[in-house]
Amino acid sequence: MKKKSLILGIACAALVAACSSSSGSGEDAGSDAAVVNGCTAYTDMTTGTAVINGPATAAAAQYSPNCIHVKVGQSVTWNSDFADHPLVAFGGDSPNPIQSTATGTTVTFAFPNAGTFGYHCGIHTTLMFGAVEVTP
Repeated sequence: MKKKSLILGIACAALVAACSSSSGSGEDAGSDAAVVNGCTAYTDMTTGTAVINGPATAAAAQYSPNCIHVKVGQSVTWNSDFADHPLVAFGGDSPNPIQSTATGTTVTFAFPNAGTFGYHCGIHTTLMFGAVEVTP
């Protein structure tokens, strides 16, 4: 029994160390930005139209992409079924330009200020979430 406990303890320590160490992959390396809603890497949408897709049915699914990067002045459009998956501002900087939305299938918000602005589904708060990182 002591041997199993020792092995389990070593495995747990190794897992914790692996999860907390830097990967060195270069994704946002050296960034001082706070992690908002689990976002540590952002999909660059600084050119073209910024669109986030959510589910079109009652089944919960993560937003895609859920963590995006845009420039100040850009707008972001969410496509989803807001009756089943209400969009709610959650976490990050204030004031958050994302407004609560519980009806319709498309909504667009402009991001006039730099910051990181979080959001989630008002029903599936631990399954559907993300953030918009806005830079000058």
